[in-house]
Order: sequence, then C-alpha cells, then structure tokens
Amino acid sequence: MFLFASEPLEYDRHDVSQQKKLLAGAYAGEAWEVPRLLAALEEAPDFYFDSLSQAHLHRWSKGRTALVGDSAYCASPASGQGTSLALVGAYVLAGELAAAGGDHTTGFAAYEREMRGFAEENQKLGPSNIKHMVMRTKRQISIQLTLLSLMGRLPGKERMMAKVMEPIQKAANSITLKDY
Repeated sequence: MFLFASEPLEYDRHDVSQQKKLLAGAYAGEAWEVPRLLAALEEAPDFYFDSLSQAHLHRWSKGRTALVGDSAYCASPASGQGTSLALVGAYVLAGELAAAGGDHTTGFAAYEREMRGFAEENQKLGPSNIKHMVMRTKRQISIQLTLLSLMGRLPGKERMMAKVMEPIQKAANSITLKDY
C-alpha cells in the first residue's frame, strides 16, 4: 500500500493509467523497494486508488433499510478496523433484530445504541494513524522507508510494535458483545 498527502486531486476515477501516474509521481526518486514496486504498477491486475475517508452519519437506518460497515461508519483504511466494524456491526444488527422479534424500528434503534460508541472509538484511530502513515514531504517519505527497511533489525522492535498496536486493541475491545 502506498500512501501520500496531497491537495484534493482532480482526476478521472475511471482512468487507471492516470491514477498510476499520480502515484508514480508522488514516489518518484525514492529508494529501497519503491522503484521495483512502481515498475510493477503497469502489470498490477488489482490496482486500487482512492482517498482515505470516513463516513459520519447521524442515523444508520431509515424506514426498513439499515446500513452496516463502511456504508454506515467507515473508519478509513488508516484505522485498520474496517473488517472488525463490519463483522461486529452485522452481528449486532442481526442480534438486535432478533431480540426485537422482527420489529425493525426497535431493532434498528437498539443496533445504533449498541454500536455507536464502538464505531466512534474506532473512527478516532483514522486521523491519529494518518499522522504516522501519510508523509507530507519527500524527506519524510525517505526517512519512513529507511526506518521500515531497518525495522527487522532494531532492538526492542516487539515493544515498539506493542506500543503502536495499543490504541487499536483498546478500540477493538471497546464493545461488550451480547450473546443473542
């Protein structure tokens, strides 16, 4: 995954070639494994280009329709919690609908009450993680790539990783699931 900071980009969302050029331009001149990865861009069958974004909605349901996962409370790829939020959200939605005896109005309201705090806690991770993941200058990118190339040889790397993972673990455990 390549991440880079920029002003809002104007590009054709259907023009994959243009997107690859934007990415290559952002990382042009970098060292380590970057030139090899950029060279492989042209052959990449599963290239995906997008912004890091979040979804903040006041309500996750209307009428007989409810949203779950990224459509309701996307925390952004920077949070590392998208799959967890989607799975937990689906479990809670199904459980609350069953507990409400199929009354969707009651079930949807209970789903939001149960999930809102968990979703918000995980959404906090996105902006915080972006500060460490998305470099704003070529120099910052170079320093980050150098550190990544050295990470396997650094003493205390387990402690460093545990410290990095601490907020994610806190957010991931910020809900107590009911046994529906």
